Amino acid sequence: MAAQTVAVPRRVASLNLASDEILADILPLSRLVAVTALVDQPGTSNAVGRIPKSIARFPKVDIERLIALNPDLVVVSEYTDADVLRALRQSGLQVHRMTGLDSLTGFRRALLDLGKAVGETAAAAKLAADFDARLGEVERLLKGAPRPRVLYWASGYTAGSKTAFDALITCGGGSNAAALAGISGITPLGAERAFGLDPDWLFIGSHTTTAKEIHEHPLLSRMRSVRAAHVVEMPTELLVALNHHAVKACEFMAGALHGEDPAR
Repeated sequence: MAAQTVAVPRRVASLNLASDEILADILPLSRLVAVTALVDQPGTSNAVGRIPKSIARFPKVDIERLIALNPDLVVVSEYTDADVLRALRQSGLQVHRMTGLDSLTGFRRALLDLGKAVGETAAAAKLAADFDARLGEVERLLKGAPRPRVLYWASGYTAGSKTAFDALITCGGGSNAAALAGISGITPLGAERAFGLDPDWLFIGSHTTTAKEIHEHPLLSRMRSVRAAHVVEMPTELLVALNHHAVKACEFMAGALHGEDPAR
């Protein structure tokens, strides 16, 4: 029996920023009918200015509006709300769900899976090869280097084990102070406990009020890392990249912690 040929989707709608950014790099934009409104936000998106204004933007999921666009494929992520997923499936729309978005291996696999789903396997493989090569160069430059303890802080929240930021810390040549303390996932972290973790470096998002909050806080301002000026404002679009752009976060972190710039 001859194998069935799977039709390549000609009209693709993206409902998460990770796929917005990937599709901007691998999909002919004539086949893209919708993206999230986040794709236009500097400091959040790695695809600012890449998506023509003629392509629909979705600040939030609107099933009726989406159906009117008549997409062949709707791309969501594992973080898409369960009620939204249910509504999409009940509508009869074809859905591709990106998963494994908490590790560099997961980002790579999700990239290749999405490339296959939209019929752009070669373009996705090319991005994956670049991702692999740049990660390999970071690893080469950091071989044998000490691993300072790094704490991510976002106005009372941190990222422990089993998070994308934990993977970035490891890739960038550090060790996650929160994970070492037994913290898992994105979780609240009080100032007293943050102070007690005594990280060598504190990473925060740029273009936020976090730096001001830390330096004005009676306890956080006394942290060893703060007094040593080891507070790094990381571009927020790199902090939230759940795809091939995460390699830029690894390169940034390697430069901040070890003075190495693999991208030069």
